[in-house]
Amino acid sequence: MLLFFDIDGTIFDDQRRLPASVKPAMEAARANGHQLFINTGRTLCNKDHRLDDFPLDGWIMGCGTRVIYRGETLQSSEYGLEQTLRLRNIFLGLDIPVVYECDTAMYFEPKGKTVPQISGFREFAERFGIARDAAEDDPEFRMVKMFCFAEEKKIRDLERRTEDAGMPYQAIHRGPDAWEIVQGRFSKGTGIDFLRDKLGAGREECYAFGDSMNDYAMFRHAGHSIAMGNATEDVKAVCSHVTDRPENDGIAKALKHFGII
Repeated sequence: MLLFFDIDGTIFDDQRRLPASVKPAMEAARANGHQLFINTGRTLCNKDHRLDDFPLDGWIMGCGTRVIYRGETLQSSEYGLEQTLRLRNIFLGLDIPVVYECDTAMYFEPKGKTVPQISGFREFAERFGIARDAAEDDPEFRMVKMFCFAEEKKIRDLERRTEDAGMPYQAIHRGPDAWEIVQGRFSKGTGIDFLRDKLGAGREECYAFGDSMNDYAMFRHAGHSIAMGNATEDVKAVCSHVTDRPENDGIAKALKHFGII
């Protein structure tokens, strides 16, 4: 079986704490012959090193834009600097407060509009040494995905403009005026499909664990979809099983429910 785990709100609780039961449960699953993968919206720069010694076979990162299997990067997608600056100008033109989530760093817009939520992102990025200001002369400023804050009308404009520019992005609603902006060809689900094809696994052999709407594509591409107990009701409604909250041993309970451990 292939097991795919979201990070925030799934492996970690809503306060970014790592429940003690998670690692032993995952070790038991691996010992039973299953392959384990992180499937996250985080880009490479934001890899949580608390997971470095976990029993993982690979990572799907940036909502499917990067796939790593047993230490080897099999797929990655980021735009070069010229295209990145074109995308940046779209955000500036729409006056949308944004964090650019690249593989090298989380970039912040010194020219555009900001909101208090952006300050929270910046505080987090500075704490882990991955914060930079967007700059036209930074060769490592290469766009993967974004997180932004705007009313829906502007977001639909953003989708149209990126499509017209030949770099289509899609928006995932993540809360009041909060949006995750993901490359149109990729999702957490396409990452699962990529690994299924490589490993010769059927859809029914795949289990996806998540808590939010950016996990929706992952749920649709796995035969078994597991919502954490802290998931929103719309997420629970599309899943085949609902487990407990992360801090209440939700991962371990789900693995036991399916006979994986």
